[in-house]
Amino acid sequence: MKLFTLARASEIHNISIENLTQLLEQKLVPHIQKRAISAKVNYYIPSAFIDYAKKILNTNDLKNQTLKIENFYNKNGTKIITFSNLKGGVGKTSIASNFAYTLALLNKRVLLVDMDSQANTSRYFANQYFTSNSIKNIFDSLMRKEKIDKELIHKYIKKIKFENASLDLLPSELALGRVVEFSRAVFTMPHKKLNDILKYIKDDYDFIIIDTPPSTGLSLHMAIYASDIMSIVTDAEDFSVNGLKELSSEIEEIEEETDRSITVDSIFINKVKNSKLHEIYIEAIAKLAIERNINNVFTISDGMRVKEAQSLHIPMLEYKSELDKGLVLSSSIIEYAIEKALEG
Repeated sequence: MKLFTLARASEIHNISIENLTQLLEQKLVPHIQKRAISAKVNYYIPSAFIDYAKKILNTNDLKNQTLKIENFYNKNGTKIITFSNLKGGVGKTSIASNFAYTLALLNKRVLLVDMDSQANTSRYFANQYFTSNSIKNIFDSLMRKEKIDKELIHKYIKKIKFENASLDLLPSELALGRVVEFSRAVFTMPHKKLNDILKYIKDDYDFIIIDTPPSTGLSLHMAIYASDIMSIVTDAEDFSVNGLKELSSEIEEIEEETDRSITVDSIFINKVKNSKLHEIYIEAIAKLAIERNINNVFTISDGMRVKEAQSLHIPMLEYKSELDKGLVLSSSIIEYAIEKALEG
């Protein structure tokens, strides 16, 4: 995937810099901008973003486009995607968070829901704790039989703003796991309760992305039941294939116990190194994907840049140094985000 400057994109697509700048300012062409010390804005446009804009706008000619940002909103309704794995430390939170950000960069309205009581997703971008100010409060209200509506839920949703995009976050906290498990004693069908919450706010978003705990339990079951699609995040290590089989069995069990048919359409293999051993594990995971009719298998290379961006609580594509390397590292996430965005 190439990364064009404003001048180069203008030349390649035969559109004046002035007109292209206007499209960028209106966000009709998604892009990444960086402000210099002089306050001058430098625009960088991944080639895939230009192709994406043309498909959304149904044109091969970017000149004289005056359509509104609403053209990028989902025509087929809200899509809910859950990222999951029963094993911790595979980078699930990083991929889910950066995927949500990339969708926002593509002009989608995005809500990131943290269903993990460790609250790593909540701190990934927001860099704060949300004690007594999280999705746990909504579950508390549910169990007290209080009125649940859009206004109450939005009270706990936080706006996360970056230079190039913004998204909404429904954070978690340590007490969430206890409250969720206690709901088994209160509700006859507790696995439906996250779905009951999200139905009040679905129309406000194009995508709702759910991050789950790295273990089985009711939080995972709630997220799976609420989802249209699942994406599995793993690594190329010894227990990965067995872990994927275990999670697949968990999903099948939930399908049997409920009225949901759950589609797993992608696997992200994270922290991949250039080694023969990793090639063997990747081949085994790809074979499993074929057996389970999983259409997309992505690999993400192991790199310090992922850890550095996470420590700064920003998306990889917002990290100012070496933007081209960030683009390469994020290419699988971008590819999947564009695929889902176009389906919307």
